[in-house]
Amino acid sequence: MKKIKKADEMEMSINFKSMRLAWISENIALIIWAVMSCIYKNENVFILIIIITAQNIIFFSSKLYMGKKITGDNNEK
Repeated sequence: MKKIKKADEMEMSINFKSMRLAWISENIALIIWAVMSCIYKNENVFILIIIITAQNIIFFSSKLYMGKKITGDNNEK
């Protein structure tokens, strides 16, 4: 069985930038969809708003958690 190699710094950077671009484009698409549905069809866009909000909460909370985990959250003076 072949072992899975760990990603080096360049590969991790590329993956991070790709994920961030996908996240931004998905957010923009959902916001446009919600606005268009609200304007043209007078539909309730509550589910779209929940998806956008949940996605952003997960993104920013994981970013905070990982940032604190990496820095060690030490308050040395």
